[in-house]
Amino acid sequence: MSVPAVGPIIIVDDDPFIVEALGMVLGTWGYSVVSALSMEALETALTGLGTIPSLLITDHFLPGGRTGAEVLARVRAHSGAHIPAILLTGDGAPERVSEAASAGFRLMIKPVAPAPLRVVVEELVLRG
Repeated sequence: MSVPAVGPIIIVDDDPFIVEALGMVLGTWGYSVVSALSMEALETALTGLGTIPSLLITDHFLPGGRTGAEVLARVRAHSGAHIPAILLTGDGAPERVSEAASAGFRLMIKPVAPAPLRVVVEELVLRG
């Protein structure tokens, strides 16, 4: 299956192994990826982006007490568009589910297997 021409997928997670693994998997599916390990690195990446991202994938808990909701708000503000997003977390508590829904995320509990991730990524990228 070929990937439609879309903007990059942004990955934000403080775990470099997760960022690398997600980037590799998404790359094999034909997506371009921009990754960041912190909010500061995200700011730098957004400055040089030059296009609207098609999807954001972010961890819930980030360095400095930052959250995935803050990342999503920043990406949407920078792009001026409603960017679909996936929130990755190891915390499946009802509060997390509620927070994800109210912030506009699709919640996925870590560890995330490639097959279900691909289904969600393709749905969100194609739906936009």
